[in-house]
Amino acid sequence: MPSLRTPEVVAKYLAHRESRKGSDSCELCEKLATKEFTYWKVVENDFPYGQIAKTHHMLVPLRHTTEDGLTDSELAEQKLIKRGFVNEGYDWIIEATHKNRSIPSHFHLHLIVQKESA
Repeated sequence: MPSLRTPEVVAKYLAHRESRKGSDSCELCEKLATKEFTYWKVVENDFPYGQIAKTHHMLVPLRHTTEDGLTDSELAEQKLIKRGFVNEGYDWIIEATHKNRSIPSHFHLHLIVQKESA
C-alpha cells in the first residue's frame, strides 16, 4: 500500500508499533505539547508524512477520547483552532478514515506544511 511516509520512516513506524504491542498506555496522551489550548494540544508527529510534509504536527484533544466522544466545548474550540491557528500556519489538515486510524481510541488530526514543489 502506498504511504505518505518515506521508506525509512515506515520501517521506524512499524518497529515502533511492534514494540508497543500489549501496551495499554496512549502515546498521544503522553506526548508533550508544542502549543496548548483549553481542550486541545499540538504535538510533533514522530513518524511524519515525509513524502509530502516539511512540517508534520498533530492536533490532539487533551482528554483521551474518540471522535464520537468529543464534547460540544471540545468541538467548538477545535473549530476555532482550525479557523485561526491552523489556517495561519499549515497547508493541510488530514484526517484518516475510521478503518485507517493508527490510534483509533484517541482522535487526532494531522497538520501539514507541505514541501515545496519541484
